Amino acid sequence: MNEDDRGIGKYVYCIIKSNGEKKSFGNIGFEGGEVYTLEYRDFCPVVSDVPVKEYEVCEKDVELQKKVIEHIMKDNSVLPMAYGMVFKNKKLLMIAMSAGYRAMKKAFIEIDNRVELGIKVLLPKDTACMDGIDKCKSEYMGSLKKLAVQTKDLKLFSNRLIVNASFLVEKNMIDIFSNEVNILESKYPDLKVQYSGPWPPYNFVDIHILSKNRGGFR
Repeated sequence: MNEDDRGIGKYVYCIIKSNGEKKSFGNIGFEGGEVYTLEYRDFCPVVSDVPVKEYEVCEKDVELQKKVIEHIMKDNSVLPMAYGMVFKNKKLLMIAMSAGYRAMKKAFIEIDNRVELGIKVLLPKDTACMDGIDKCKSEYMGSLKKLAVQTKDLKLFSNRLIVNASFLVEKNMIDIFSNEVNILESKYPDLKVQYSGPWPPYNFVDIHILSKNRGGFR
């Protein structure tokens, strides 16, 4: 009985560059499955074998996918995929890889050897305004943009939040970027800073690159 008959498909976590040989990352996938690579030209989708079904969004499973991708990015540049990217068989996955090949080539030019770093800057609790807030925002963004390849402004979802941004940064610039964050934090000690990463470059790539529909189910 083949995988199709058993209802077993391929769950895609991310895409990495191929070095010409299969890689296994251990049994860290959904349901304890092995996470491994398949080959398509100069790229590899990183997959595990899973039951073919719609994967409902739940915090535990989303967190598992993030951890798998973060494990893989320790030694690879990664193109992260959307949650729930399941293909009924290898053939359909390879068709999707073919359709998305040009976009993947372009994306890897942007993200190769780079990571995402996040910054949130918040006013103190019970503070709606502060003198020099515009100067502070300008200094944070101006200083950090100089150290990044790309910058993405994100939604200010709270009245206290004055900066919410992601930065695409060369791996060899992480320490310099972190040091600049520390300098800015010392300069504005009353503000709360949330500095996160390194992350896969979620905000700088099309995480639905393999999918014609946004669910990624084929």
